[in-house]
Amino acid sequence: MSQKPNFKAICFDWGNTIEIGKPLILDSICHLWKHIDKSISSDEVLAAAQDAWHELAKIKPSRKDLNEMSEFRQMIYARQAELMGNYFGIEPDLPDWPWVANVYFNEHYFSNRSWSIPNSHAKLLRKLRATNLPMAVIANNQDPAELPQLISDLGLTGFFEHEIASSTFGFTKPHPKIYLAALDSMDLRADEVLYIGDDFHNDYWGPEQVGMFSVLFDPQKIHSKVEGIRRIEKLENLFDYLYD
Repeated sequence: MSQKPNFKAICFDWGNTIEIGKPLILDSICHLWKHIDKSISSDEVLAAAQDAWHELAKIKPSRKDLNEMSEFRQMIYARQAELMGNYFGIEPDLPDWPWVANVYFNEHYFSNRSWSIPNSHAKLLRKLRATNLPMAVIANNQDPAELPQLISDLGLTGFFEHEIASSTFGFTKPHPKIYLAALDSMDLRADEVLYIGDDFHNDYWGPEQVGMFSVLFDPQKIHSKVEGIRRIEKLENLFDYLYD
């Protein structure tokens, strides 16, 4: 490992990258499909989700989508249900069932959410801070005070030189203006920043559109069949990209 990093800063997504939420996304997908057919195994659900994201990653938000991403995201997850249904050879007898499946998934995923920072992630942040490499975080949220308060509550005050909340700027990821705001605050070019996050469109496709070096954090291997992307399954593996 060289002493000098390849980049002048690293920018993190927050939710499901630094802080991990439960239930995990794959847990909620499994819950959905086992509700439809109890004989489907967790391994089969993962394989179907991997095949689905091989196709879903080809769908890119339009300019109109970028200004209102909620509809695009609902479409993506309804399409995921449809593709997985095709994989299993299942088409439930419900009107517009992929949208019904999407609602069911969201109800399970967002109900009684709990969050924590894994010890390995806390250790990584301490190690990065010791290198004096500037760190920033970009988060989609609805309250400008939420991100600073969360960082303070978790004892991470001072770890991030820049905290970019979508509610402050009026644009959510993956709109290019939120990444450009982060670059402006850091006074860096896009190619000088490594960006890491878990959401394909928000944290890989979006940063890449402005020229950042994106790495997808994919601990559950859902995106393992997406072609031509940089992907890690453990957050500490980002050092493979930070240093020669």
